[in-house]
Amino acid sequence: MMRKIQPVLAILITMAFIGCAQPLETPITDRGETKSTTFSPGEEPAGVCVGKIGLEAQSEAIELSNPNTLVDEYDAQRRVNRIAEIFREAEDPRGLFATVYRLITNRAVESVDAGDYEHPTWARSLITEFARRYLANLYGHLTDGDVTGQWKRYYNIAQNCDVGRGRTLGVAIAVHLMVDLPKTLYLIDSQPEQREDFVVFGDILLEIFPQLIIDIGRDYNTDVTDLLRGFFLGDWVDRFTREGTMTAFIYQGVRLKAWRDGQNYRRFPRPVVELEVRLAWGAADALLAHLDAVDVL
Repeated sequence: MMRKIQPVLAILITMAFIGCAQPLETPITDRGETKSTTFSPGEEPAGVCVGKIGLEAQSEAIELSNPNTLVDEYDAQRRVNRIAEIFREAEDPRGLFATVYRLITNRAVESVDAGDYEHPTWARSLITEFARRYLANLYGHLTDGDVTGQWKRYYNIAQNCDVGRGRTLGVAIAVHLMVDLPKTLYLIDSQPEQREDFVVFGDILLEIFPQLIIDIGRDYNTDVTDLLRGFFLGDWVDRFTREGTMTAFIYQGVRLKAWRDGQNYRRFPRPVVELEVRLAWGAADALLAHLDAVDVL
């Protein structure tokens, strides 16, 4: 048990604090090695898991994921929900993150409509542009086009039957929060006075985590409770505080790092910030791979 707890401690510390020493970070990677491997239905080699997605469904997913036609947060919500449905119906593990993102997007749109933010225009832009980055990479993956190195990693391991689905989902969440989020915050010109709305956003989105565990279990027969609650430490910390404390600590810790990184894009040379992002994400990726190898995930 202690051997398993040590790497768990490492990943928690890495994901919550890795950006505290140097306030830097990165999204879109080199355009050189950005091809993500896709296979036509029925043509995948042995050991590759792509579900049973048909040509018609794949064509619809391509149309839905085209980032150039995205209009607003409601359009993003419609697209993400349908993409999640397409992958779920096909039992295609590439849709693991789509199931998560569907819940996130639905709750985000609902919270903006409810007037939960002081800067609603900024919040709507965050939802739309954050979704655009996810859609752009999915579109690139499905069309053999441009995909960032981090999303390429997710789609490749999602199609590898030997990789645990907990690790696969962990990689996607790390890409989403550690790479795409800071870049999105920078691109929508987030200002220091919007930080409080950003924190509120995170608190509200934490509400969907119990349903997220249920939906991933239902759609992909995968238990991600330990992944989201901080593994063994989650139960221990929650016992002395309240349920969900460890999840909130990790999630908000990573999000606050993303906020700092987004602000650092405004203050430091972009290559410096992007190098730190790659290093931070790479550390999380390596730790998730290790946890999967020792059967913690």
